[in-house]
Amino acid sequence: MSLEEWTLVIGEIVAPFGIRGEVKVRLETDFPDRFYSLKQVCVRLPSGAMRLMEIESVRLHGLHKGQILLRFRNVGTVEMAEALRGGVLRIRPEEAVPLPPNEFYIHELIGFDVVTHEGTFIGRLKEVLRYPAHDIYVVSRVGKNEVLLPAVHEIVRAIDPQAKRIEVQLLPGLLSPDESEV
Repeated sequence: MSLEEWTLVIGEIVAPFGIRGEVKVRLETDFPDRFYSLKQVCVRLPSGAMRLMEIESVRLHGLHKGQILLRFRNVGTVEMAEALRGGVLRIRPEEAVPLPPNEFYIHELIGFDVVTHEGTFIGRLKEVLRYPAHDIYVVSRVGKNEVLLPAVHEIVRAIDPQAKRIEVQLLPGLLSPDESEV
């Protein structure tokens, strides 16, 4: 099994915790309970190196600022935990929590065509910026500036995963004045 298959990011190691090798992990998932059922994760270190690591214990109680505490097998000192700082925790796509109908993971939407209700092509979804109020879709456009679209129902009208397209209703001011014609 190739470590390249471990592509879904669920957290990032931000610091050691205590002296026995635990690490604080900033969550990048809406399902923190998933950590209880995980046996292992792939940790991509800032150097680019990837390591498959077994989870020994998880502490979700007293979540602080969206963080949890993890202990990995064979990581027993603060120095060993410090070496993992900045590491990104990844799982395989088949381990993703199933979503209800009409809900999508960000990685599933990247690359979708973004079109108006009338069918006019605006660009392709390049990135999704996560914010507390709502996400922002970053739409790349050939030869033009990127467009930032709030991911709210008034703008994002429909997502068609089979056609790989997102239908939007552009509101006045979403495009810069020199780009008002799509």
